[in-house]
Amino acid sequence: MMKPAYRQMSALIVGALIVVAMPALGGTVSQNINGLQITLDSDSGSILRLAYSGPGVMLESAPNRASIIDLAYPIKAFEPLRLASRFSIGAKITTNADSISIHWDKLGPSRTNFFVAGNVSASVRLRAHPDGKSVIMTAQVENNSVNDIRQVIFPDFPGMQPFGGELGTWFRTGGFSGLPFPELARTEARESTQYMIDTAAYAVEHKSGGMFNDMFLRWMDFGGLKGGMSLFPKRWGFDPPVTIRLQRSEADTSIRLFNLNDVTIKKGEKWESGEWVLTPHQHGWAGGIEPFREWVKQHYQREFPVPKRVREGIGYRTAWMCQNQPKDPQDAVFKFSDLPALARECAEHGIDEMVLWAWNKGFVLPLPGPYPHLGTAQEMSDAIKQCRKLGVNVVPFISVLQANPETAPRYGLEVVNNNGWTYHTELIPEWNPPYASGFACVQAGPCNKVWHDDVLAGVEDLADRGIPSLCWDQFWTTPAPEPNMLSLAKEIRRHARKIDPESTFSGEELWNIEMDSGILDYTWDWGGYKDCKAFTSVFPSPRINCCVSSSALTVKKAFADNMYLNVFPRKAGSINGSDWITNWPEMSVALKQCATLKRRFMNYFTDGKLIGDCIFSAPCADAHACAYTLEDKAIIVMVNLGPKRQKIRFNADLEQWIRSSSGRYEARQYNAEAKLVGTARVPAKWRGQTHALEPEEMTVIELVASQ
Repeated sequence: MMKPAYRQMSALIVGALIVVAMPALGGTVSQNINGLQITLDSDSGSILRLAYSGPGVMLESAPNRASIIDLAYPIKAFEPLRLASRFSIGAKITTNADSISIHWDKLGPSRTNFFVAGNVSASVRLRAHPDGKSVIMTAQVENNSVNDIRQVIFPDFPGMQPFGGELGTWFRTGGFSGLPFPELARTEARESTQYMIDTAAYAVEHKSGGMFNDMFLRWMDFGGLKGGMSLFPKRWGFDPPVTIRLQRSEADTSIRLFNLNDVTIKKGEKWESGEWVLTPHQHGWAGGIEPFREWVKQHYQREFPVPKRVREGIGYRTAWMCQNQPKDPQDAVFKFSDLPALARECAEHGIDEMVLWAWNKGFVLPLPGPYPHLGTAQEMSDAIKQCRKLGVNVVPFISVLQANPETAPRYGLEVVNNNGWTYHTELIPEWNPPYASGFACVQAGPCNKVWHDDVLAGVEDLADRGIPSLCWDQFWTTPAPEPNMLSLAKEIRRHARKIDPESTFSGEELWNIEMDSGILDYTWDWGGYKDCKAFTSVFPSPRINCCVSSSALTVKKAFADNMYLNVFPRKAGSINGSDWITNWPEMSVALKQCATLKRRFMNYFTDGKLIGDCIFSAPCADAHACAYTLEDKAIIVMVNLGPKRQKIRFNADLEQWIRSSSGRYEARQYNAEAKLVGTARVPAKWRGQTHALEPEEMTVIELVASQ
């Protein structure tokens, strides 16, 4: 049906001719593509409404705020000028059974009183994905004007609604999840701290790439437990990353969600977006991530399988051996003679991997031997062999991407300032004070051939001495021709695996987790708990680490999400990784419990599908919960987040995730020691509860389909 509406008079300047568009009879064009009901403004071609069974209306926008594509078109007279669908009239919209095509001969400008010679045309197409549940979006822009286009916003979704409630509509991606409506709400405090433009307080930007960017992935989801929409471009590896912005409107409090392409399109050039996959879904984010999972399966490649200890373990321990002051008699935190005792403590807590920091001097090549105040090279090798007999693999952490002033000239480089990684607990400040430059450096790798050969010789020597596993500081993947970081890592791994097929290779992942997923077994990145459930659900590797120094709750939450714990307790006044685990009794107990539960439910963690809290049909605010499915069964790992002893109540929708011909299930509840505490027969729509849990206590519920 055509909905009458009248558009405000506008003027388009084309060359020297001013064309005045009279008020036009407005209306809408609607199309259902794979269940997504799409409503366009028939005049501008912008998206007015997106609706789907389950979440309902996800996007609703007034014609003057609606969009689908938006360009930056700076001219000398007015740099903020934009060309966008919402400023356009006369869009040509073509529909058929499974697609909508929109074409603009001339995208309209945001201001009509500036002369623009020529025109910019654009086309957008939305078509059904062969998977039967997604929509493929593409765009093309052709610049036939005299000015450069400097930015393309596509896809562009103003008008996103809080369809799960403001406290139940999440924006989620690979490295975090958040609540954009309350987080971007207008407050006096935000306005008072902004410079000039207070609306910047109501927007946030996220970038894909690696763990130094918060998204990790190019995939994202906007929604709640009733459903939502997932979105990702068909890009991989060194393809362009995505820059996603969310901005809360002051006019109607909706959210504008869009992808920002910083490109330059010169006169006569065309730009194409490539394919974006939009998947509307019922239930939580796990219902929308499946097309992305298939995309990852097509591209994820590993030459070296993830070692069994990494796949099955709960994490690793980091021991900080010293503070890099070998002439100081108080410098050594641990000596190599302490490693067997540290390994025994690891084994008692279910930890079978230990990473050594500050065992030798960093930023030096050829790779130096160990600090003499920690022990000899032979003592290091002997201690590591003893640890291996105790079931703990010891991994040296090496810092060679950077070069210090003595090493830099070897690679034609020079350290020109004191920027670097100088630290000590007695420096003020402890990190990089202006008067200290002991670890000033310059980047030497990863594409310098001499550097490459020096590194390879050093780590192969370590492997030949019985130390084949390695943890890498700053894993800097680039698309440069070989030798590069990835080719070097493969050479290191091939040599190490000849000595120990179960040797591990880990590192501080930086900028490209898709490429690094094929080589890293686990990460050593700074930072505590973060919501990485979507990444862990889809990527077999690397296992994302969570640093924990004392918190039992952090241990339990990270374990529930199948993160890889980096345990490094700290003595008061000392550095990270300087203490014994047993000096932190609550964390010690939590680690032992997690190790016990991991052994009991191993196949869920290694072979199951992580679906987070999507097994619930309503939020469960009193608990941290993460579920894993295996065909006709599942587990839910839950932690009581409340301040008191309580039974956690929840609503679960089991039939969406666990196959059952009878529609009924057996629920088995286990305590934190993996002991069975109760069983029950439950329906598919289950209003359940746990046994009484103390604050921060953990439980596991196993659900098995009844035949």
